[in-house]
Amino acid sequence: MQVQSSFKEDKGKLYLVPTPIGNLEDITLRAKRILQEADYIAAEDTRTSGIMLDKIGIHNKMVAFHKFNSKQKAPELVQMMKEGTVIAEISDAGMPVISDPGYILVQECIKADIPVVPLPGPSAFATALIASGFDAQPFTYYGFLPRKASEQKPYFEAMNQAHATSIFYEAPHRLTKTLTTLASVLDDNRQIVCARELTKIHEEFIRGSIKEVLAHFEQVDPRGEFVVLISPNTDETPKVSMDELVKRVDQLVATGTSKKDAIKQVAKQNGVSKNDLYDFYHQG
Repeated sequence: MQVQSSFKEDKGKLYLVPTPIGNLEDITLRAKRILQEADYIAAEDTRTSGIMLDKIGIHNKMVAFHKFNSKQKAPELVQMMKEGTVIAEISDAGMPVISDPGYILVQECIKADIPVVPLPGPSAFATALIASGFDAQPFTYYGFLPRKASEQKPYFEAMNQAHATSIFYEAPHRLTKTLTTLASVLDDNRQIVCARELTKIHEEFIRGSIKEVLAHFEQVDPRGEFVVLISPNTDETPKVSMDELVKRVDQLVATGTSKKDAIKQVAKQNGVSKNDLYDFYHQG
């Protein structure tokens, strides 16, 4: 067992600092102070973050930490923190670790008994969720999905059965193709929301059935990064047999998900017992 105190003064720390997802006024007083006081700011893209930091008056030393160098860079940063350096890790926008490689640095810090101090702040999927009109408890966040339709379909089939709001991110140039794949799976009566440019001047929520929203984007070019939300399945009548659930587990496993996590995910999304699905899966 490990007990972490975030207030040790005898060694360095890792601060996880959220940054605005659009509107710079969303930076918090505490976040700004930590960014000013840290010895270094670890950023996904030092150029993009440098522009943002300059606009809010932060002129601190930066170090690049992104998915291409994270495994090599993390030990170096950990060693610096062991020697007393304070590092603030930021994403390009929003929460560190969520859809960025910050978790690798967090894991290494935990192993090295370096305090990890999270700050609250902006997150695109949470911002979209509270304005979606869908029930926020429970929800499942998927991040960015695979790009191929064949690899997306198992996720969409699970979302179609889920009694929770489902959320994922999509880039504008892939949105229409992804919605077309979703429309081939999702029940016609299910509602979706596509939220774009959150907290910015052109913030927009497009709400409707999957067919209505798809028709909209066949007429209007998608612009900006999108958060896509799917309403929960409110039909209490079981639609899927255990044999079909086993197929869905295998589909997720084929995308790289572990059997344990795939069983847990499919069971949760379809309202069945995880243990029952585990037993049924392994009895074959």
